[in-house]
Amino acid sequence: MKNLFVLSLLMLCLSGISQTRLIPANNEAIRYVGRFDFSNPQEVRFDWSGVYIQFRFTGTECAVKMSDTGHNYYNVFVDDQPSKTIDVKGDTTIVIADRIGAKVHKIQIYKRTEGNQGTGSFKGILISQNGEMLPWNETPTRKIEFIGNSITCGYGTEGLSKSERFKPSTENNYMSYAPLMARAFKADYHIVAHSGMGVVRNYGYKEKVSPNAMPDRFNRIFDEKEQPIWNFSLWRPDVVVINLGTNDFSTQPFPDKDVFIAGYKKLINEVFKQYGNLPVFCIVGPMTDEPCYSYVKEMVENFRSANQKNVYFVGIPTYLMDPDKDLGSDTHPNYSGAHKMAAHVLPVISTIVKWDYKEKELE
Repeated sequence: MKNLFVLSLLMLCLSGISQTRLIPANNEAIRYVGRFDFSNPQEVRFDWSGVYIQFRFTGTECAVKMSDTGHNYYNVFVDDQPSKTIDVKGDTTIVIADRIGAKVHKIQIYKRTEGNQGTGSFKGILISQNGEMLPWNETPTRKIEFIGNSITCGYGTEGLSKSERFKPSTENNYMSYAPLMARAFKADYHIVAHSGMGVVRNYGYKEKVSPNAMPDRFNRIFDEKEQPIWNFSLWRPDVVVINLGTNDFSTQPFPDKDVFIAGYKKLINEVFKQYGNLPVFCIVGPMTDEPCYSYVKEMVENFRSANQKNVYFVGIPTYLMDPDKDLGSDTHPNYSGAHKMAAHVLPVISTIVKWDYKEKELE
C-alpha cells in the first residue's frame, strides 16, 4: 500500500501536480448519491449505473484514487462543465484537474456503465497541499428512484446507429431518460437497473419465468451481489418510476398474464413496504408494445380500483422513436430518443406530484 501511494504521487508529479495530500474516502465533505458500501470507510465500493460522487475543494489541482474489478466508464464534470470521460480498470490514480485557478471548484464523478462491468472502489482524493475540502452546498430536496432495464441504464445511448452492436464505451447512463428527467426536476436520484432484466422473465430465457429477475435485485447494495442487503432507511425517494416488461415479452415464450401481473404487483407492494405510500409510475415503452402495454395498464387499474390511487400508468408508444434518428446500439434509444422519452413522461409526473421542471435541462 505504501509503495502504491508513492507511485501515485510520482504519477501526479509527472502530470504537473505536486505537493499533494490525500483526503480519505470517508471525509464528510464528500457526497455520495446512490447505493454505496461503506463497510470499509477507506475504500467505498459500488456497482450500480448512475451512482455519483460530488465534492468541492479549494486549490489548483485534483486527482482521485479509484480501482475496479472489471472495466467501468465515468463522466467527469469540473465546475458544472463536462470535462472528460475516464475508464477505470485495476488500481489507478486519475488526474481530474490541473492548474485550474486557485478558487473553489466543484467536481462530480458519474458512473456511466452498469454492474456487470465490475465493482468500483473510491479510495480518496488528492488535492494541493494548501488546498481545503468544502461541504457540497447544492443538495436537492427532491428524490426519485428509477427501477428498470437497459433503457434506464442508458445502454447504447452513444451508439451511432440502431445496427451498431453494444460496447460498454457507448453506454452512458447520464444520458438515459431517467437522469434527464431527474435533472429537469432538480432531483437527486438512485438507479436500480440492469440490462436484460424483466419482471418475471429475463431477455431470451428459454422458459416463461426466469430465476433472479429484476425485482430480486431491488433490496441489494450491489447489482451483481446478493449480499449485503441495502438499508432502505438511508434514502427515501419521493417518487418511484418503474420501466419494466420489455424483456419479459422480447422473445417467446411470453410469461402468462396472471404470473406477470402478480410479479409486478409484488414489486410495487415491496416499494410501498420500504418507502410508504408514495407515487409509483409504471412506464411501458418504447421498445415494446402489446401485450405488455395492456397487462401493465390492467395491473395499474387493479391497484386504483382497490383504492390504491398512488399507482399510475404511462405508455410510451414505439412510434415516438424515429428509427433513423432516435435509436442507438441494438435499437435502444440514443440520446435523442431518451430526450423524447423524458419529454413524454415529465408532464405526467409534474401534474401528479406538483413539481415544476426546467425543459432546458433536456438540451
